[in-house]
Amino acid sequence: MKRALTLVVALLLIIPHFTLADTVDMSGAKAALIAPLQSNIAIEQKNEGERYKVAGLCKLPALLALSLAFDEGVIQPDTMMQVSHKAASIGGPTAFLENAEQVKAAVLMKAAVMISAGDAIFTLGENAFGSEQVFAQNIEVVMRELGLDISITDCLCKDESFTATELLAIGQAAAQSPTFLQYCGSYMDELVHSDGRRTELVNANRMIRNYSGCFGLMTGSSRDDGYCGVFVAKRNDMSYVCVIIGSQDSEKRFSLATTLFDYVFANFQLSTLGEAYIPLMEDVPVLYGDSDTINLVPHDTIVMLQEKGDRELIFEWQGDEQLAAPLRTDTAVGTVIYKYEGGEPLFELELFPECDVQSKSFFDLLRRLAYNFLGG
Repeated sequence: MKRALTLVVALLLIIPHFTLADTVDMSGAKAALIAPLQSNIAIEQKNEGERYKVAGLCKLPALLALSLAFDEGVIQPDTMMQVSHKAASIGGPTAFLENAEQVKAAVLMKAAVMISAGDAIFTLGENAFGSEQVFAQNIEVVMRELGLDISITDCLCKDESFTATELLAIGQAAAQSPTFLQYCGSYMDELVHSDGRRTELVNANRMIRNYSGCFGLMTGSSRDDGYCGVFVAKRNDMSYVCVIIGSQDSEKRFSLATTLFDYVFANFQLSTLGEAYIPLMEDVPVLYGDSDTINLVPHDTIVMLQEKGDRELIFEWQGDEQLAAPLRTDTAVGTVIYKYEGGEPLFELELFPECDVQSKSFFDLLRRLAYNFLGG
């Protein structure tokens, strides 16, 4: 199946060493981290590589796989899906689906995302992929495409443990899925069954109501695993993903997430230094070519996370002042070095011609020389 994961794979996130006096107390969770939506480099973190059971958050991989299937048109919203006996018997958060009941795919997805309804997730996967086993295999493929080595034996991942870093990657992908975003920010709705019954859907993520800019994603809790959550919030074009694992109670979970969001929004800013294939240097002179000038572009987007109030970066060109044809778009012609004025270089970025420039023929060069000699 073709995947449409909207991942920023060409993003370089540069995080200098910060010396802020304030630090975040994360003692209220087994593990936690917060990172920009566009990068897996955490700003604050605790036990981010340790594996833990994460209660209902274990369903997030299945929800991501289903969201991508909707995004790609593999699952059509109006498709009627039949609930199997096994799906109807799944415990935990449930949409109270009954065996042999017919429900539209979009309605099932709403219940799946809003309340992590296991019966809705199972019904969607079983109908869309043909069996629970094939559904699990597709989830595993999605995990591999995220760079995660996770073996999926149960499509609801009930027996799986996750690191905060893994949940960050899954949450970042979900936060860029139109289908997932369509439902994860809804606080209250209902599912109307074919027999007229109504199931109230209340999102357990109180952050979407209580924290300005929060638009998802998902929570989970159990007595043994504690209170967990993956949250995403945006302010002033800056988006961050926060992962909390194993808080002692619901209030501590939301309180820590709030503190982490407040911390990064108050202290950091994202600055785009260069965008992929957008000219960074314009009208650079070209000798002996069928064009006299060329624009130079990076092939990567460069974003820097800076402490607010920090100095502006400058860049220096390391290359010829005049380029000589032929030039190819796949061959770098020089680099720009970013640094603070008077400081050491922070990083380098290769620049490439915006388009190919062909060499002029020998007769073209003779005509140009004659034209210049005659003062034309």
